[in-house]
Amino acid sequence: MHAFIGATLKPGIDVVLETAGFHDLVKTTDLVITGEGRIDGQSLAGKVPIGVAQAVRAADRAIPVIVLAGSVGQDADALYDEGITAIVPIGRGPQDLATAIRRTAEDLTATARDVGRLVMACSPTGLTR
Repeated sequence: MHAFIGATLKPGIDVVLETAGFHDLVKTTDLVITGEGRIDGQSLAGKVPIGVAQAVRAADRAIPVIVLAGSVGQDADALYDEGITAIVPIGRGPQDLATAIRRTAEDLTATARDVGRLVMACSPTGLTR
């Protein structure tokens, strides 16, 4: 498309963030939660959480970026240098891949609830429920 109609090439994360209006939203945000199926050192090569953390950093906002991940692999700690604040696996215990996939919605919901409770517990007003 670039050769025939002059389309501009952009990284996918840039298109997603632009379409979602992320750059405007992050101006008034206190916390960003993003996700990935598997997060590890290779995620530095362009997975969504890195793009999100870079966009937060580019907005000159010192706000936390939390990644909820289906699994956390080797060298994931390298992501902290790129603006990720915390990486939280969603698995609720040892399970094979088929079980993890089948339980994704349930496990993600439970983990997001737990992260929300932690954030609320750390807020000045504390937990309300």
